[in-house]
Amino acid sequence: MCAQRERAHQIIDSLSDTRIQEVLDYLEYIRIREELDATQEILDDKKLMESIQKGLSQLRAGEIISLDELKNV
Repeated sequence: MCAQRERAHQIIDSLSDTRIQEVLDYLEYIRIREELDATQEILDDKKLMESIQKGLSQLRAGEIISLDELKNV
């Protein structure tokens, strides 16, 4: 475990139950924010989004094969 994570555990262990709930609320906020940032990073990647859209179009057009079919090629 890195030193920062150990320090965070030490601080959390020293808090009252009331403060622990506040910390949990803030940690949930940070976790959600991190997920949103990662999602936005994907959405901002034009090449990736074009590739996803192309794949979805191919799926709708039936231009795909299953993994099992691919294994037998």
